Amino acid sequence: MSIEAVTWAFRQRIDDPTAKLVLLGIADKYNEDRGYAWPSIARLAEMADCTERTVTRKIAYLAEIGLVEIMRNPPASNHYYLPTLTNCHPDTHDRVTLTPDVRVTLTPDVALTIDNNIINNKDMINDAFKRFWDAVPKKVAKKASITAFKRALKDTDADTLINGMAAYAKMVRDKGVKKDYILHPTTWLNQGRWEDEAVQEEDEVHYFGVANRWTPKTREEWDKRVTPENGDFWLNHWKYHRPDLLTLAKQKGWIDDEGRPTAHT
Repeated sequence: MSIEAVTWAFRQRIDDPTAKLVLLGIADKYNEDRGYAWPSIARLAEMADCTERTVTRKIAYLAEIGLVEIMRNPPASNHYYLPTLTNCHPDTHDRVTLTPDVRVTLTPDVALTIDNNIINNKDMINDAFKRFWDAVPKKVAKKASITAFKRALKDTDADTLINGMAAYAKMVRDKGVKKDYILHPTTWLNQGRWEDEAVQEEDEVHYFGVANRWTPKTREEWDKRVTPENGDFWLNHWKYHRPDLLTLAKQKGWIDDEGRPTAHT
């Protein structure tokens, strides 16, 4: 580990937190005697808490802005030279002329300021996940959910995930969805369900039929469908396909706690 390299990496201002974590990972493995670092992509992915594919993209970005020079070394790990850290090329000791594009990325020589967004990144994610988990209606497989949550953060922000899960939980409560049909949080995240459109309630027109999401507004509407002749069929059918209707009927007093139709007063 090179204290000088890590200190230098902390000083760089990069508008990409993941790229900065990758840079810190390279700096952490920087060998001052050789003048370069050679961490594996897998190791950098572990340190930056991202995928190997993301690491490859971030290294290319760091090379583009002049903070890293990639020296291919097949079949072993690539060597990474930090040209803005030293103007002496590794191994050959040839002097490197810093271009204006590289110089602009350098930070003035001031006291080390730790980037709080980087240092507190893990704490911020843990706090966000806690709020997300509090909203989850079916709390299972928490460890897998954390992994899925971190992966989802690469596509959206924490507030979107938290608000999306809160909306899903409200829908589950309002419609009385049976526990077996509630999505696991990992499934919800992996399927990108935070992008689902909000379900709009039908206010004016109601149709008979499950496909059209029939919802009765009065006892008369309910009795037209749940007659003595076909009531058992519909109640059993809705038990599995429309539990929200049974919840509504219980709230209105149209059926009792056992699911039996009550007398119309």
